[in-house]
Amino acid sequence: MVTFADLRDAKPQLWSTAAQDLRKAAQQCERVVGDIYDNGVQPLKESWADHVGQLAVEVLKNNATKAQTTSVLARAGVEPVDALANAVLTAQSELENGIHLAESNGLKVDPVSGKVSLPRSLGAEADPVAMLMTMSKAQGLIDDAIEAATQADNLCSDALRAANENAANPETTVEQAQEVQSGNVKRALEEIRNTLPDGLSPSEVAAWWNGLTPKEQFDLQRAVPVELSDLEGIPESVKSQLANDGRGYNPVETVRWAIDNAHNDGLDRLDNNCTLFASEALRAGGLDEKDGQWSKRDWLNPVPDIPGLNGKDLDGQRYTTSWYNADQQRDFFLHNGGSEVSLPQARPGDVIYFNWADPELHNGEVSHHTAVVTAVLPDGEVLYTQHTPGALNYGYESRLPVRAQEEGGAGVTIVRPKETW
Repeated sequence: MVTFADLRDAKPQLWSTAAQDLRKAAQQCERVVGDIYDNGVQPLKESWADHVGQLAVEVLKNNATKAQTTSVLARAGVEPVDALANAVLTAQSELENGIHLAESNGLKVDPVSGKVSLPRSLGAEADPVAMLMTMSKAQGLIDDAIEAATQADNLCSDALRAANENAANPETTVEQAQEVQSGNVKRALEEIRNTLPDGLSPSEVAAWWNGLTPKEQFDLQRAVPVELSDLEGIPESVKSQLANDGRGYNPVETVRWAIDNAHNDGLDRLDNNCTLFASEALRAGGLDEKDGQWSKRDWLNPVPDIPGLNGKDLDGQRYTTSWYNADQQRDFFLHNGGSEVSLPQARPGDVIYFNWADPELHNGEVSHHTAVVTAVLPDGEVLYTQHTPGALNYGYESRLPVRAQEEGGAGVTIVRPKETW
């Protein structure tokens, strides 16, 4: 357990540096993979096509796979370590607020245990009842800060242990490393969630929020918008900004719906329902349909309902193409008030489209997958939630190298829809 003294004296910037070092190590491994394929595998395939050449290619591929596994596991440590640094910074702010509240009102804070107590003697003007109430509030802030730091420390420890155990096993596959990394991103997000006050009154929550730095507030708004919006005591102006930032729909409710329905088999109307999932999430957030262009029912081109065909309900055929096709949906939003944003500008409630490296090889199709941005971690890692297959809060940067090799990915287009109709 993290103690009062541990939290007070912690130097979270050192963990941020460690996270950066891990990220650099992962990037170096990824460069090795690229070099092996570009300078070894491809030339061998082109100029040494016999059996011996095939064996040489397999050796190179095996080495590339090992480097790739190492890169994924290195990235598996980045987010939890970086999140720990941010969680501890936030906890330290709360701790200092509790200490200041106590000491500015004549109370004592034990430098070892963090216990708040009344002074040995009270002045004639002192109000014992008010001091006891202040003592309770200050102790609540201190205890909550220590609890948040302890939870973050435990989650980070679990994440690093999982990465280390797999790194020490030479049989670990890229897929297994990816599962570890995916789990660790979720642990990192949980570290951030745990910095939210637990069990404090609305007035104490308000004091906690007002004691955070603008950056800490901004980081929480991007990482945990749903939980922040639901927390009693957060200023209504903050909740209003989360719910209405000028897009014409509520991104908080879009994120909430996406998280709740990532594994909802009832959405499986088509063979691939990832774009349909994004449409439904935006609709749940209040984005109005546009008849004949982006709508669940294409009233301009109706098709009768024919239940039972191949076990599917052809009600899905009434959708406009932009409701379920990634290219069509992306183009609709961009030509109807939406805007493309860069990865560092991504916010929860945006839509992320994954693109092919060479559309000509896919009949001109540009985007092959659609997901909803559901969180952005303090270091800028964009997390997305998808359907077909269902997945919660995958990290974009940390999964990119594997996805690019497996699917021929060429990055993403991130779109922020805006209702102008």
